Amino acid sequence: MTEWEQAILIVIASLRTGEVVSYGDIARRAGNPRAARSVGRLLASTEHSLPWWRVIRADGTLLRSHRKTQTELLTAEGVVVKAGRVRKAPLGRFS
Repeated sequence: MTEWEQAILIVIASLRTGEVVSYGDIARRAGNPRAARSVGRLLASTEHSLPWWRVIRADGTLLRSHRKTQTELLTAEGVVVKAGRVRKAPLGRFS
């Protein structure tokens, strides 16, 4: 795994309960603000026990392929999700 990939995983692992951020936010925190797509690729291709459900698109929409699970996990953390989009989160970009 590259240093960049490790940096991404460290940032994701540090997300707190109820914190919802975008792929771009993760890229910025990891040190490369123009690499949002690589964050998504890494999450999609890596087996991990990270809180992946706390990372969403910049417009607040959830992953279509995991929408039901992601909605359940976020709702359990106090995040308001309506029609596949985060409306309000206790922490993070959508707070």
